[in-house]
Amino acid sequence: MREQIQQYQHLGYCVVPGLIPAELITAARQRLDEIIDTRPAWSPGRFQDLDPARCPGDAPIAGGIQRPSLEEDVFSSVAQHTNLAQAMAALLDGAAELFTDQLGVKYGWNETEQGGRSYFHQDSWYWKIAPELGCNCWIPLHEVGVDAIALAVMPGSQQGWQLTTHESYFDDPAMGRLTDGTFTPFQRHRIPDTLVDCSQEHLIDMLPGDGLFFSNYTWHRSEPNRTGQTKAFYAIAWQRSAG
Repeated sequence: MREQIQQYQHLGYCVVPGLIPAELITAARQRLDEIIDTRPAWSPGRFQDLDPARCPGDAPIAGGIQRPSLEEDVFSSVAQHTNLAQAMAALLDGAAELFTDQLGVKYGWNETEQGGRSYFHQDSWYWKIAPELGCNCWIPLHEVGVDAIALAVMPGSQQGWQLTTHESYFDDPAMGRLTDGTFTPFQRHRIPDTLVDCSQEHLIDMLPGDGLFFSNYTWHRSEPNRTGQTKAFYAIAWQRSAG
C-alpha cells in the first residue's frame, strides 16, 4: 500500500486492483439488475431518475441510487468492506468512516451525444468536505475503458486544495426526481471546458471490483457508454472520523 499512498499524496489518486472480492461484486451487480427491473419499496428519495420523456418504456428508470448500503446488506458488504476500510484509513492517515454511497447506471440504449458521461468536477463542490479529510472510491461493477464509462482523473489537480469555480448544466437526458408523475430535473456542476487540458488526463481501465481512490479535490470525469450494454459502478465516499 505504500506505493499507492505516495501516488495518492502526489497525484491525488491511486488504484487498488481486486479491492472487493468477486463474489460480492457479482451479488451487488445482480441485485442492482433486479432493482432496475422491479423497484423495491425504498424511500423514493433514494432514486435519481432519468427524464421519462427521453426513456423507453413506462416505468421509471434510475440513473443513480443514493445510500443503497442503508437498505440492504448486499451493498453495505461492499461499502464497508474491510479492504476498503483499511485503504481509506491509510490514505486519510487516520480513523475513517463511511460518508455516503451511490450506485450509478449508464444504459446501453442511451445514444445521446453525452451518452451518460460526466464532465470534470470536484466532489467537494457538492459536499464541502474540508481538504485532505475526504476520499472517494469508484468501483466498477463491469469492465470499463474508453467509451465504456471509465473514469479519467487530472493528476495533481488536488495540489493546493483549491476549489475551481464550476458551472451548472443539465444532463442529457436530465436526471431528477419523479413525484406523482411529475419530473423535476436537477442541475449538475462541472469545471468549464476552457479550464481543462484533456491531454494531461489519465484514463483508468478497470475490472469489476478494482478500486480507484481519489480525493474530494481531484478533478475527474467519466466516459460515455458506447458499448450498447448497460454498465454500472458503485461510488463510495469516506471521511476522516471526528476526534
